Amino acid sequence: MNVSRVLAVAVLVTACGSVSGHGDSQQPQTATDTALQEGERKTSTDPAVNPNAAAMAAFKERVDKYAELHKELARGSADQKERSNPAEIDAAKTALAAKTRAARADAKQGDIFTPQIRPVFRRLLAPELKGEDGRDTKAVLKDDAPAPGTVPFKVNAPYPENQPRPTVPANLLLTLPTLPAPLEYRIVGQHLLLLDTASGLVVDYILNAITA
Repeated sequence: MNVSRVLAVAVLVTACGSVSGHGDSQQPQTATDTALQEGERKTSTDPAVNPNAAAMAAFKERVDKYAELHKELARGSADQKERSNPAEIDAAKTALAAKTRAARADAKQGDIFTPQIRPVFRRLLAPELKGEDGRDTKAVLKDDAPAPGTVPFKVNAPYPENQPRPTVPANLLLTLPTLPAPLEYRIVGQHLLLLDTASGLVVDYILNAITA
């Protein structure tokens, strides 16, 4: 199971409280179990269980390809793991960003969030933003949001260092396809960003991924 999905489950478990009956292998399925299974079904690449399997498989192929590119580029002067000094880490991050921009010089919006996958993401997000729970989720996103107009919606643009990186609420994270490192989702306003957390670069984005 992907680490981000495990963490999302942990957050939901904490929010819902501990499960009683330690040692009972016949415990009833919890709301968290149901949410996890439903999220896995909706993001499955198996056409037998998911009508959007083809789009999901294509999306997975694209993000995996990006992750492989990252591994190739994050070496030598761009290797942050081999650094302990903050200045050296920053220099390695800058080098990685430069190498990534050069390798993806022709990258544009829609290379990863293709026109085929965008409506799928919107459909996955919409139910989680309705009703009372949806209001709470929107409130979390609003509280954690960067200042309006500060985040560029441009592929290969750096995410501003002086702005917060909104945490994606657990219920949204569970319903979205899992991502390989160093990619993470970020929601800014009504828009969904795909962020390379190692280089700090915007990889792709969906405008108006969240409806009002």
